Amino acid sequence: MEIKIGFIGCGGIARAHMIRLVKIEGVKFVGMCDINKDLAKECSNIYGGNVYTDFKEMFENEKIDACYICVPPFAHIGQEEECIERNIPFFIEKPIHLNLEKAEEIAEKIDRKNLITSVGYVLRYFDIIEQLKKILEKEKIGIVRGRYYGEVPGAGKKIWLIKKNMSGGQLIEQATHTVDLMRYIVGDVKEIFAYKFEGINNKIYKEYDVEDGLTMILKFKNGIIGNLTCTWLWKGFESDIEIVGKDVIFYYKGTTIEINRGDRNEKYLSNIDPMYEEDLSFIKSIKENDPKYIKSTYKDALETFKITIKAHESIEKNRPIEL
Repeated sequence: MEIKIGFIGCGGIARAHMIRLVKIEGVKFVGMCDINKDLAKECSNIYGGNVYTDFKEMFENEKIDACYICVPPFAHIGQEEECIERNIPFFIEKPIHLNLEKAEEIAEKIDRKNLITSVGYVLRYFDIIEQLKKILEKEKIGIVRGRYYGEVPGAGKKIWLIKKNMSGGQLIEQATHTVDLMRYIVGDVKEIFAYKFEGINNKIYKEYDVEDGLTMILKFKNGIIGNLTCTWLWKGFESDIEIVGKDVIFYYKGTTIEINRGDRNEKYLSNIDPMYEEDLSFIKSIKENDPKYIKSTYKDALETFKITIKAHESIEKNRPIEL
């Protein structure tokens, strides 16, 4: 069975998916769309597909079985709605939007059409994460901590990333991966209280208007408590999650899970490519018309987006926010 794919957005993350999709049997690229025609041409030359700068024109001219939407947060201008209207399953990169009301409307439309969707929360597809979830079912967990430290993207030259109205800031655009994995492992969040720190990076980078760092306390629906801290004050990149239970500490970082039980340690290492697994799951779901392989649908990803957007509401109102 051949799956004809159209791409909206032909930048770095889109190409990361293309590299993997060509390895999946039955995938054919029929449309490459980007407002930068040169980027679309480059991808077309490598992977095939006709070149477009207008996604509506691509939909009009091509028979598309599935669409990849790989645009920056600010550039969601109806691509999802167009897919829904045409009953085209779509994969969308995180974050799903910058506007919560719009994202909720999209989720409702998807539900009404019963459309297959997938969102790029790639860390869920690590085999060690599934292994960890199974182990945790037998443990008494009380606390979870997340951390996402990085440097200002592109040394401040990637303007859209450091503008609040374009990216939403680090929590919404990047640390959302850690937030989502905490949700996936521990459970849904009931309440958050967040604080921000700013005043350093905006004196160094001319266009910078997002926070330098953010921390939030989380109360999960199952009673577990936790926190997450992210910052663009660091040089390099570090991200991890720590889970504390009765007589045990679980530690996730990169491709590794470590379990410390005091008198003994265990270590599990993943050797799989989670993005390939993510793309394969989406394609298999379309071929079988069954979303069972997908680990983050649009509706599920909406819950992660709510946490990140409501964290900023908590900062503005200086109080806990219920989800």
